[in-house]
Amino acid sequence: MHTDRFDFREVFARAQTRQQFIDTVNRYLQLHNGSKIHNFRLLFDPDIQNQVHADKWLEFAIQRSVEELDFDFCGRTVAFDYHLGSERLKLPDLLYSSDSPLTHLKLGQFHFNPPLAFTGFASLVSLYLRRVNITDDTLESLLMKCPLITDLSLCKCDDLKNIKILGPKLERLLMFNCNAITNIDFLAPNLKSFHFHGEPYMGYSFQEVCALEDVYLYTNGSFELQQHILTTAYVYSTVKVLTFCSGFLTYISSTEEHAPEGLPFKFPHLQELQILVRLPMDEYSLDLFDILFEHTICPCLEKLFIEFSARDYHPIWQSQLDEGEEEEELAACWLDNLKIVKITNFRGTTYEMRFVKVILSKCLSLEQMVIVAAQNFDQEKQMTQVSDSSTATRTAVGELLITPKVSNGARIVVCRDWEADSKNLSHTHANVRQMWI
Repeated sequence: MHTDRFDFREVFARAQTRQQFIDTVNRYLQLHNGSKIHNFRLLFDPDIQNQVHADKWLEFAIQRSVEELDFDFCGRTVAFDYHLGSERLKLPDLLYSSDSPLTHLKLGQFHFNPPLAFTGFASLVSLYLRRVNITDDTLESLLMKCPLITDLSLCKCDDLKNIKILGPKLERLLMFNCNAITNIDFLAPNLKSFHFHGEPYMGYSFQEVCALEDVYLYTNGSFELQQHILTTAYVYSTVKVLTFCSGFLTYISSTEEHAPEGLPFKFPHLQELQILVRLPMDEYSLDLFDILFEHTICPCLEKLFIEFSARDYHPIWQSQLDEGEEEEELAACWLDNLKIVKITNFRGTTYEMRFVKVILSKCLSLEQMVIVAAQNFDQEKQMTQVSDSSTATRTAVGELLITPKVSNGARIVVCRDWEADSKNLSHTHANVRQMWI
């Protein structure tokens, strides 16, 4: 009756039908006697007929001077998100009250269209918009009228096309599948963290971005976005933690061929690097890593995370090599300072083995290498006949454990995918994709 915190999300909604959820929420709110609440969180998968309930629940929270409002109508199921998510509900004008004490605002599945008299949320520091209809001009105006915002997240906002990301205090920006955007102007001098997932076909202008320390880039297409960001010297010169896809490896290869004067790329402060390899690990991929090592300078890099492709492909096993084929050695000009290496989705193929052996033979300061085997690593426990791929993986792991290492103190740890987290060794961006999904 007097609580200042409401949480009507997955746990609360478990085993309730849509109507039962509505009735239960209404009953709780009718019983409440307090005049002030701190946070109100609600996740619901409605239809357009539920506009009246949305208005009533929002007004309840706003009239009690809520500070943290998480009002997500995007649904609790993936099916809703993909198939039933076309309708957007309207936000009541009461939300845009000039004296709102909101500090954190998360909206999902709404139209954001404030009245002309809207003066902004003076106390807002965190804004998350998911499947929200908001125009370029409205977003720019909103950011200008909320000068204290430090965290901005935009997820599947399909009306955005040519936007300006501005804010004197903005420190963290997350963008997920806002795929209609064609141009972004960054005017955020204190931006420290930029996480991006989506289509790369955009134009970028980093006019006032000089403090980036944390960059995550996962593109659905080719490497244009990574090209725009990672070839802007004053952007990546401050980066300490970085994730990029194999598209950037392709871009470095192209630069080597067509514009060698642009090399090498320098990451003077980079400490952690994660590379998401979406290509099969073959001769071509091995060449791309060779070019990466040759044309990048990372004097402070201590942790390297390589995630091989999890997709099924037909790997080349050691036994399939031609007898006279020689193993080409990767360039390793910046491996000397590496202390931690973690390789995920390891199958033990010929080219994966070549890659790992180079690491072991070149990393003078290596302390630990963690090999996370692909999911087929233990399939033989569930099969009468052991698969060739699983046997090859086990054979490769056994070979790695006795492979000579240039660092006498280096330790090799082999685990299965479900054990990886227990090794307490994860990249800073380990859960970024899972968080968005």
